[in-house]
Amino acid sequence: MKKYILILFIFLVAITSSFAQQPNAGKRVKEIEAIKIGYITRRLSLTPEESQKFWPVYNSYQKELLNINKQKKENRVAQSDNPEKLVDDDFKFDTQILELKKRYRLEFAKVLSAEKVKNLYIAEREFREELIKQLKNRREGN
Repeated sequence: MKKYILILFIFLVAITSSFAQQPNAGKRVKEIEAIKIGYITRRLSLTPEESQKFWPVYNSYQKELLNINKQKKENRVAQSDNPEKLVDDDFKFDTQILELKKRYRLEFAKVLSAEKVKNLYIAEREFREELIKQLKNRREGN
């Protein structure tokens, strides 16, 4: 486990170092996604058969989650002058995210064991926390 975190840390340092040199944000996102895929695959110890079934479901989940978050962000801009509606709409979007997570937990359980589903959520959180930490360190360094 510590080995994987160390490998992730090294990859993130390398990626964030290259970010300072590359103006292309799309390429950065793809690099981070590739690292995330590798990290999750290792953390879950996915077999080739599990990977073949899991990644299409996960990609669909990520696409839907990204869409809700995009709508939430757009709504925040549109409702910036109406704080009461903004808060109510935030709750609506947060509810949509929770329902999406519940639905996909069941979908993940069709292709992974309960232990691996649990580890998926842990791996996502750890990856996100490490990425935020790396970005914060990078910003503080500039």
